[in-house]
Parts: sequence; C-alpha cells; structure tokens
Amino acid sequence: MSEHHDLGLRRLLSRAGVFAVLLAVALLIAACGGDDDSSSSTGGSTAASSGSSGSGAKNLKVLTWETYHDKAWLDEFKQKTGIKVEATNVGSPAEMFAKVKANPGQFDIVLATAGWFKNYVEAGLLEPVDESKAPNAANIKLGFPWKDATSVDGKNYGILYNWGDQPLAWLPDKLKGVDLSKYTNAQGVIDDWNVLWDPAVKGKVSVFDDPTSVEPMVPLALGYKNPYQLNDQQFDAFTKKLNDLHPQVKRLTSGFDDQTAQFASGEATIGYLNNIASQTALKKKGINMQVNNLVKQGVPAWSDNYAITKEGGGKKLDAVYKFIDYTESLPWQARFIANSGNSGTLTYEQATTPDAQKAGLTKDKLAPTLIPATRDGDAFFSKMLFFQSVEDLQKRLNAWNEFKLGL
Repeated sequence: MSEHHDLGLRRLLSRAGVFAVLLAVALLIAACGGDDDSSSSTGGSTAASSGSSGSGAKNLKVLTWETYHDKAWLDEFKQKTGIKVEATNVGSPAEMFAKVKANPGQFDIVLATAGWFKNYVEAGLLEPVDESKAPNAANIKLGFPWKDATSVDGKNYGILYNWGDQPLAWLPDKLKGVDLSKYTNAQGVIDDWNVLWDPAVKGKVSVFDDPTSVEPMVPLALGYKNPYQLNDQQFDAFTKKLNDLHPQVKRLTSGFDDQTAQFASGEATIGYLNNIASQTALKKKGINMQVNNLVKQGVPAWSDNYAITKEGGGKKLDAVYKFIDYTESLPWQARFIANSGNSGTLTYEQATTPDAQKAGLTKDKLAPTLIPATRDGDAFFSKMLFFQSVEDLQKRLNAWNEFKLGL
C-alpha cells in the first residue's frame, strides 16, 4: 500500500460529499480525455466478456502505487515487446476505486487492494482473470491464501503482485529519555498500538491519509479481535478512539515519500507505517528506524493485486497478460524487492537463488523485507490480519473524514 500512496480522498462530511468526489473525479478524467487504446486486433483468442483479445494493442495504462513500476523498467518492457505501458500512481484504495468507477475504460490494469474486490465486481468493473495466461503466477507460493482477497462469488479477479503489513515504527535515537516502558514486551520492544495515544509522544505521531489501511489499527488498540466487522457499540468506541488521536498527529502524510521525509526531518518519531520501504530509505540517510511487524494485538496487512478492467484491459487481454506475466517473473520481482524494500511475490527460497542475486537481491537488501520472517510460517502469518470488506464502508469513510477535519 505501500506504499507508495500519494494523495488520499479529499475531506468529506457526508454521503453526499463522497458522491461529490466521485462526480468530480469523473468530470476531471472526462475533461482530460479517455485516450483508451483502440488498436486492438480482431485476430487472436476471444476474451471472456469483451469480444476481442486485443492482440494488436500497443499501449497499456496501469493504475498503481509508488515504487511499483519504475519507468526505466517499463521502457525495458517496451523494447522487448513493443508495448508501451504508462503508470499512474494513486494515494489510497478509495481513490483508486473512485477513478476506475468514474471512467471504467481509462485504465487497463489496476493494482487493487485486498478488501476492495467486492466493490469492483459489484460495480461491474473487472474481468475475471485466467491465471494460465500468466504462467509465472504459478510460482506464487507464499504462506497465506492470497486468492481469498481477489475472489468474489467463486471467481478469481486478481493476481498477487505485492503484499505487506502496516507495522508500528519508531526512531529509537529520537525517543531516548521518553518513558514508554508500559508498552514494551519482555525484550524491551514497543509492542502495543496504544503507545500512539500516549501524551509523551504528543504531536510526534505519524499517520498516513488512507482509511482502508489506518482504521483497522484502531479497533485492534481497543482489543477487538476482528477490526473489519464492528457492532454499533464497538463502532462508537472506535470513532472516539480515532478522534482521540487528534493531539498526537500534526498532519496526515500523503504517501511513502512524504512519511519517510516526515521521519527523516524529525517531525515524527513514532507512527503507523505506510510501507516497510521507509526503513530502507531512512537507513540510506543514516537514520535508524525500528519496526515491529508482530504487535501483540495483531497487525493489519494488505495485498495489492493485478486486476483487469472490463472496459479497458478486457479488450487488450493478450497485451495485458504479457505484461502481468513479465512482471511476475523472478528477475523482475527480485529487482522490485531489492530496489523498493517491498515483499513482492517471492518466497525466501526463491529470493535467495542465484537468479535473484543476479537481479540485485542481495542478502543485505533482503534482510529488511518481510520475506525472511515468512520462514516462521503460521507463527508469523497468524499475526497478519489481511484487509477485508468492512461492515459499512460509508460509515468508515465518514468517520475518517470527520477525523481529518479535526486536524
């Protein structure tokens, strides 16, 4: 989410406000022009629901996240295949969904986040995927059932590209002399989400602008086992707990780069981390960030998955699957992990092969990722609470927007 999130939804007060944003996005995209590639060939196999595989398509538009699709790598793909890929970054899963819903044919591929697939499918926006068309997808053998997030009513609509968690992070050197001992475990590691509400770190807490990612942490701090399904009483407590963060947070960061810069400048010393890649980026600046991926109450986790738009990529399936397969290959994934600090789709065994090392994934670059921790199997993944559809998305969005207005 990683990561990798630029600008979230604007401030909204009510259901009407959300619809206004969707309308604004629609008008903006329409004003810019769809520019949907219509060079699809009439030859080739037949797509599941769009009539043409688009074997002659030479342009693809991908809606993605920061650090995911480096332009130089996309240029390399064009040189090898003749297919030009334009990548546009978004700031939150809600923003991504709003853009696709506003203009379903504007983008061919979206990196949809866990917990949002039902929304896309119910809106008729996605094409079911055929994993056999992307053979490298068969090499995804991680220790969690990633298809649970991409499947709706028994059909799979996505292929995993990256996953991670939203850990607790802090700068030990900046917290010297600050007594946070009541939040630490036996090893002296901060191990309780409630530390973010402690007056000792008032004004120094970093949180990013993404309700999908941030809100689940709040019910966990309250001790609720399922942060995605709250009853009315729990929801009231969640809303109060969220608003109690106001004095702790000066501002919401707008993405991976912004949050990294906030820590680097000392504006924040502890926070809810957008992307583990911040730790790597800060290390390059000589700044030590400590991260806890196994907070005792559990850790919200995400997956970003390739999804094919019905009105865009559904008409260019040959090109779409060629791109997806290329970026699921071990060399691409190893390079992606090495350069961004993300977890990609590789197992530890795959990430330590000679081919992965040749692509730049050295032991030093692998160490700060989540991949080594996956060797612990269920002991690790049992702490990961992957995003799910929530009990009432509109209420969640309203709660977040009310929280933002108080900052």
